[in-house]
Amino acid sequence: MDEFSDEIGRFGIRFKRDVPGKSLTTFGSGGKVRYLAFPRNAEELHKVLSAAKSASMPYRVIGGGSNVLLSDRGYDGVLIRLSAMDRVERSGETLTVGAGVKMPVLARHLAECGLSGAEFACGIPGTMGGAAAVNAGAFGQSVSDLLVGITALTAEGRSERFDPRELDYGYHRAVLPSETILLSMTLRLTESDRDTIFARMEEMREKRRRTQPKDPSAGSVFRRVGLVPAALYVERTGLKGMRIGGALLSPVHCNFIVNAGGATTEDYFALAEKVREKVKAQDGVLLEYEVERIC
Repeated sequence: MDEFSDEIGRFGIRFKRDVPGKSLTTFGSGGKVRYLAFPRNAEELHKVLSAAKSASMPYRVIGGGSNVLLSDRGYDGVLIRLSAMDRVERSGETLTVGAGVKMPVLARHLAECGLSGAEFACGIPGTMGGAAAVNAGAFGQSVSDLLVGITALTAEGRSERFDPRELDYGYHRAVLPSETILLSMTLRLTESDRDTIFARMEEMREKRRRTQPKDPSAGSVFRRVGLVPAALYVERTGLKGMRIGGALLSPVHCNFIVNAGGATTEDYFALAEKVREKVKAQDGVLLEYEVERIC
């Protein structure tokens, strides 16, 4: 045991030690994570953060593990999962949703309630906290379209409510105060026919099945360039189907790198960099990563 584990253990906060990184991301790569903590509320989260700071250990929140990759060397710090913060409270067409709620679970729950507006979430493999932090979206809609309020833990350890209009939401982007961690979001939906909502969700799932790879991935590799999808630039490189180690530039959708078997994070970025270099040489555009690397 060490200072960190002693401290959070004293408060009864659940944690794991030496967790395989590949079990924490949708791509399935990465070395061991020293600690994985599961705070159940804002108070426990604040205690985890304080313990990590006292032990001079790096920390960060990891949601469902999509759009992130862990270093093959592992993470000598604390990853925090808010999966226990999964309450959903409804008041008419307004819902308050915990940061740990999984997006497909929420989409189904809303459909059962006859509430429309979040159907696009049915195929996004992340949590609401992560989705709101990066303004995740699909099919022309984003989380910010639904947000009317956000509650977050500030760097000073206070729970504070923010107006989403203050956070400069844009395409897959939100500007949050430094060291702020989202706790819950308030969403406004619209009442609609349940069967119509479920039918719309099935259409979206079917389109994903047709156009996106089934193999493990971290989601889209690169951000769009203005209004131009990154895939249009990648397609012109002729690299679709290229493989480095276990990482494969998907023949189904060239803005996805999939784990074709035993891929490492280094395989992923070696392949992604090949693509970036060729796009830069051909079109003079340096593609920006959608995926984030945790070192």
